Amino acid sequence: MPPGIRRDSESSGTGIRVVVQADPVMAPLNGPLPFSRHQATRAYRLTDAFFQPHPHLDGRFDSIEEAIAEAIGWLAGLEPGAVQASIGLEVSTSNGDWRTIRQPMQLLCPLPTPAL
Repeated sequence: MPPGIRRDSESSGTGIRVVVQADPVMAPLNGPLPFSRHQATRAYRLTDAFFQPHPHLDGRFDSIEEAIAEAIGWLAGLEPGAVQASIGLEVSTSNGDWRTIRQPMQLLCPLPTPAL
């Protein structure tokens, strides 16, 4: 008989009982998952007009707001051309890739300043 199936002499009916054995690679159904996309720490990075990591703002940021604030601060210090001012945003994925969440375009308005 194939593994996991045994003949059961005590049962009435077919006389065959299926025995399910836990797979050591799989997590138990009632236990915690080994990895959840909600548990993953996301990182953000700024891109240039060509969807490449931005040459002046290439770094990892903990939030979208932090990344955009960095870009606005950098733009405020110079008079960039249209290509330099086109900034996109990517987020890290659970498998280590980057996914675009904001197409490269000009940042036209600064973040609001908090009221004093």
